[in-house]
Amino acid sequence: MTSLLQTLLLDLKRRGNWILGELAAVEKGLPADFNRHRREAFQRVTRAVAWAEHTLRDPDLADPKLEPNFFRDFKRISELIVSIEDTSLLILKRCSPEDRFLTALLEQICREVVYKDSPPLCGALSFQYFQALMETDIIMTPQGQASELLALPDLYHELAHFVVFRERPALEVPVLAIIHKYFADAVRKGRQQGLPQATMDAIGKNSTLWTSLWHVEFACDMVATYWCGPAYGLANLRLSATRGDPYQDSGTHPADDARKTGIECILKLAGEGAAANETDRMWQDLKRLSPSVQPGGYAKRYPVQLLEQVAHCVYEECAGLGFRRFSQHQSGSAIVGGAIAQAWEAFQRDAAAFGAYECSAIQALKSKLATPSKPSP
Repeated sequence: MTSLLQTLLLDLKRRGNWILGELAAVEKGLPADFNRHRREAFQRVTRAVAWAEHTLRDPDLADPKLEPNFFRDFKRISELIVSIEDTSLLILKRCSPEDRFLTALLEQICREVVYKDSPPLCGALSFQYFQALMETDIIMTPQGQASELLALPDLYHELAHFVVFRERPALEVPVLAIIHKYFADAVRKGRQQGLPQATMDAIGKNSTLWTSLWHVEFACDMVATYWCGPAYGLANLRLSATRGDPYQDSGTHPADDARKTGIECILKLAGEGAAANETDRMWQDLKRLSPSVQPGGYAKRYPVQLLEQVAHCVYEECAGLGFRRFSQHQSGSAIVGGAIAQAWEAFQRDAAAFGAYECSAIQALKSKLATPSKPSP
């Protein structure tokens, strides 16, 4: 009698083979960058199917004591299959003019910042704002992103997720060391001062939030600012005004107001103190308009000293990794970075006339990028 695990493996093999057929069917007509992604996805699914076939032939599969081990591997491979079906296959089948433009634009960003890996594929298919899908090497953007410039700095943030993940020893590990030391010192001082247990518990909670996921978001903001410059701070303000709350945080993302402070730290380190001050002035105006009130314990949850230390670390590591800072471009060499900076200048100069400017600027970008339209050989 076929066991449950065997039936699951057979189903996995069937699903994998179906995806392989679909990936083969979409090859014709794909531009080179999309076809590169298709080949990589095809290879990964091929390996997954081969694993399923090998496992089905393994005599140990019938051993009840070993089945949980096989099941853990099955879960991991199944998640890969689902991820490729939900993302890679989706974007490859669609391959719209918007997706091609965004991918070409992202490739140019990678050249400008000296991103060393193959550029991710990019598609306007997200229903959750921007998303970095590192398991399939894809960045998803909102539906209309191919037609607007002001939110493009968020592409730098999503690209930074790949860097923080892949350069963990150089970026994430030293950042975590700084955070652990800061909160360990806070605990030690709190005990020496005899602080109440509620205060000590708050220190522990803040430490957990910072070391779980917040440090990644702060680091990605800082890398994005290193690459994109003051425009990233302006995009962060716009995002908070339209979609968020300055002081609202969650288990995955710190408050936008605190993220603003981290962005300003990088700008100051880059010698852009005036831009940092202007961003802060605009943030104060936003908070004046907002009904939100800074919650109690906010300053201790987001200590400026810690943000400054993390920013200094990220700034130094970005330089050490060979990334090009926004202010290091020769005049006219940053096609996308320059277009973003000019767009924000135009928007601040005359928001009422910005729509016409944006349409013209996007057409100019498309011409400069020469978006590929011919299929790869």
